[in-house]
Amino acid sequence: MAMIGDKPLISTMYDRLLIEDDTEESVSGSDYHLAAVFALYDVLLRYAQRAIKRWYVTAEVLVLADIPERTRNPWRAMPDVYVVLDTPDTFRTSLDTRQGESFPQFVCEVASDSTWDRDVEDKQRVYADLGAVEYVVFDPTTEFLKHSLRAWRRYPDDTWGPWTPDAQGFLISTVLDGLRLRAEGALLRVYDPAGERLPTGRELQEIAHEHAAHYLAVERQLREQEARQIEMERAAREQEARQIEMERAAREQEARQIEMERAAREQEARQIEMERAAREQEARVAELEEELARLRAQRQVGE
Repeated sequence: MAMIGDKPLISTMYDRLLIEDDTEESVSGSDYHLAAVFALYDVLLRYAQRAIKRWYVTAEVLVLADIPERTRNPWRAMPDVYVVLDTPDTFRTSLDTRQGESFPQFVCEVASDSTWDRDVEDKQRVYADLGAVEYVVFDPTTEFLKHSLRAWRRYPDDTWGPWTPDAQGFLISTVLDGLRLRAEGALLRVYDPAGERLPTGRELQEIAHEHAAHYLAVERQLREQEARQIEMERAAREQEARQIEMERAAREQEARQIEMERAAREQEARQIEMERAAREQEARVAELEEELARLRAQRQVGE
């Protein structure tokens, strides 16, 4: 049983008051309450699964425990979030400490209008006596506690006392392997021992949506880039085809030019040949005219 000095936390007068059982009505709260409970439960559960911790992490699952000298046993509690170390993480309808189950070493209650006073007075004493090592009460609206956190822990000398956040506002949990807890707005945020904040399920969904949107944007950019590449290749092929056609036309033009030059040379050769033939013809005509003149001269002499 936890002690303050040499006195037990649960006094005889406290027993006479008959510690009240939790009921579904007594633990109900607001949307703030539900959001804080679910976020802490979800983050701790995923951390335990990822780190392969043998933790039983749950939320608002009934805990049954006998309290010595209590008039009515078992006491029935429904902590908002709790962790039991070295316990299989299996589905349960309750955690019965009378059957050898360990009482949760880490317990968190989220303050609400119907529970906050019991959370910081009655429950913290009972939880301590039943075996809790760390107990946190979180007020997401600061409406009831006037601030966000109140916490208690068991110290090495087995005394039970206030657990004060450090200068950065962190509660560093020895039960949860050095995880750090800090009130941030309406949530009790969890940081790993290296100081990295663990995302909530909603944040993971947002990250997944962002990644999906980024993936779709990248995929769209890749498709657009591929389309531009295909268009550039098509344009390049068309340019290449035009270049080939231009080169073919140039070769045909060159062939025509060569043919024209050949024809011109042949024409020039024929012209030269015709001029040579004309000169020869002219020379023969001149010879014939000289011969005719000579014959005429002879005939005249003969007459």
